[in-house]
Amino acid sequence: MKKKIYIAIISIFTLVLIIFLLFNPFRAAPSSEPTYIFLITLDTTRADHVDYSLSKNTLTPNLAKLAGEGIIFSNAYSLIPITLPSHASIFYSLPPHILRVYNNKQINKTTHPSIAQLFKESGYQTGAVISLGVLNTHFGLSNGFDKYIENFRPDVWYKTAEEVNRDAFKMIKEMSDKKAFFWIHYSDPHAPYFPPYYKGNFSIYFNNHNIYSVNSIDQALIKLELDIKPGKNVLSMRTTYPQSLIDKRGVRIKGISFMNYSLSTEASKDNIEIYLPRNWREIRPRNKRHYLSRRKRSEMVFINKTEQNIKITIQFNYKLSLHFRASRELYQQEIQYMDKHFGQLMKFLKKNHMFQESVFIVMGDHGEGLGEHRRCVGHIHYLNKLYLQVPLFMAGKGIKEKGVIKKNLVSNLNIAPTLLDIIDKEKPDFMQGTSLFETHQSNHLLLETYSPEAYSDGFSIIKYPYQFIYYPQTEEQKFEFIDLEKDQLGINNLYHQKINQKIKAELLNSVIKVSKAITKIKGKPDEISPEQLEILKSLGYL
Repeated sequence: MKKKIYIAIISIFTLVLIIFLLFNPFRAAPSSEPTYIFLITLDTTRADHVDYSLSKNTLTPNLAKLAGEGIIFSNAYSLIPITLPSHASIFYSLPPHILRVYNNKQINKTTHPSIAQLFKESGYQTGAVISLGVLNTHFGLSNGFDKYIENFRPDVWYKTAEEVNRDAFKMIKEMSDKKAFFWIHYSDPHAPYFPPYYKGNFSIYFNNHNIYSVNSIDQALIKLELDIKPGKNVLSMRTTYPQSLIDKRGVRIKGISFMNYSLSTEASKDNIEIYLPRNWREIRPRNKRHYLSRRKRSEMVFINKTEQNIKITIQFNYKLSLHFRASRELYQQEIQYMDKHFGQLMKFLKKNHMFQESVFIVMGDHGEGLGEHRRCVGHIHYLNKLYLQVPLFMAGKGIKEKGVIKKNLVSNLNIAPTLLDIIDKEKPDFMQGTSLFETHQSNHLLLETYSPEAYSDGFSIIKYPYQFIYYPQTEEQKFEFIDLEKDQLGINNLYHQKINQKIKAELLNSVIKVSKAITKIKGKPDEISPEQLEILKSLGYL
């Protein structure tokens, strides 16, 4: 009798286990695990600039096609509007103030394993292709990757989506023989905004000899070593504004910026006279030295009063300054360009019979201001919705829900746990986020941004649908209270209105306490190498 009961119990347990493996919606059986897992990050991509429509979509049809096969999260936020710390939070499921990575120039020193290291420990090949210099190997996100491809052009620290695909296709093919985790990073909507089908020219002539040329759309870091002969010497800088090779449209340009300008020489002032171009207007924000010119040609004159040559070094970042309307139009074109090459990646995977065995998580790392708020074009300084709400969706093998839009409040912290959930691997205790497969998500988020890259430290708490923003180091507009459901961009400040007083006071007290605690542990930023300093300057971060 006992033997029969024992056999019955074993049979029931086996049946329950089979049912669990077949119907558990959160963890797929090992046999259904995808062979290839893709994390695709869309740098500087606003949530409101990704169209998920499946018909008459001229903005992002390729992203929409893949998203329509999976789950879209319409209420996703980045914790910080800065590229390196945002990606670090994705990789470790920890907020920037815990990782102690506050700005692009800080090195990730955490001893915790990243998502790439955890995949490698689980027997996966790991490969990454990045498109911005602020993510290069020096800063620590390469930990755990078998291949970490940078491959930037000389003097230009960003890559187009076409260049990313060139490197990604080669890497993926080389690693297609067994299971692999890939991180692909596109950053086309990042400044300087021009898609590569715009062409112009910036050339430098020294005493009528061409010594430097670059496409005028490139935000190049330029360093000139000049040999100044006795007498008069002329350095001439000439720009032709870019036009599209597709439709020949011009772009409204305010002028030409010569940013972070510096000149050094060992010669005394008695031996050399230096005349900057008369058409240069000097701007000195935050102890930097920038010049702006509205003319396409500028001449710098050097008069050597000695009988011997004098060596001079000149360095600056070259950049075309755009009007707001031009920035908005070009930003949208960059989104379209990135989407086109995202589609090429999908075609490549299908052609090589990898698509059906792949799963994809696609997320923006932060948004972008295009002059709507405080006339800011960029993303680092503020914590409003347009800078931090991002696209997020997942699709592919093992994702059973199709075309579902979930309004759960989610963030960078959810990505690493979800990736681990896909391969049925338990997340480490240090990770603060939960898997996106979990039905319950918190309605609270802490958002952050930090000086010296930002104008000041900033802190924000979202208790959905409300957001409170606090800039402790500023006097003007120090507090902002936002209704996220009613405010599409999150820029209508309701702080001084007598509404929702209880929740406003609660969030004010909470954000002040949090800011004091974080500021206390922040400490001084690490020293940065000259090479990394040049990268940050060339991308406009410093």
